[in-house]
Amino acid sequence: MKYFIITGTSRGIGEAMANQLLADNHHIFCISRTNNERLIEQAREKNARLSYYPFDLNHLGEIDSLSDEIFSTITREAEITAIYLINNAGVLAPVAPIEQNTASSIIENVNVNLIAPMILASNFIRYSHELDTDKRIMNISSASARYLMPAQSCYSTSKAGLDSFSKSVSIEQSNQLYPTKVVSVYPGMIDTQLQAEIRSVSKECFPYVDQFIQLAQEGKLQTPEYTAEKLIDMLFEKNYGNTVVVDNL
Repeated sequence: MKYFIITGTSRGIGEAMANQLLADNHHIFCISRTNNERLIEQAREKNARLSYYPFDLNHLGEIDSLSDEIFSTITREAEITAIYLINNAGVLAPVAPIEQNTASSIIENVNVNLIAPMILASNFIRYSHELDTDKRIMNISSASARYLMPAQSCYSTSKAGLDSFSKSVSIEQSNQLYPTKVVSVYPGMIDTQLQAEIRSVSKECFPYVDQFIQLAQEGKLQTPEYTAEKLIDMLFEKNYGNTVVVDNL
């Protein structure tokens, strides 16, 4: 049995990845603030194993209990052929010059985009440390970590931190007996809620908003389904982890 822990499955890439991974020999653990009833119904129709955890990743102090519950289920199984963690959940807001951002909006951005994935990865490695099986972490980052624009200081900083975290953990794991492979990936420009959010920002707050509107109007955004397929292909690659920060799907 292969186990997949995926955050941000209420919509977008997370939902598409979970949907595409539904299979007889897979058990999907979905984490998002609310249940995705569409996904739950699809799993029921396919008779696939899916466990859903409605959870707000801003509640950092409760992530340990969540991880414990998930791994208690996994370790009860007789055969574990692979375990994967996909840190997909993310928030774009606040999109504004830094002096206009409130303390609470800055904290929420960094909590969801960086600190929660760090805690989940920490628990993942600790719980699976002695398991001689295929173990992989995929952190969904963004080109915004490298290509900086005004009004996105929080998002860019948190994603750059996720890249650095991935590289650091990869170094740590390189000398382990049963290492976890880690990758941080830039999935490209996708037609998701984050893109819709940035197109709704005023030009005063985000000078490049017209370019993002034009990309959508010209149909140049990837679909979540296409992106999910590419990410899953990468997740299963034999050389996964050889390059830690992947900036091109």
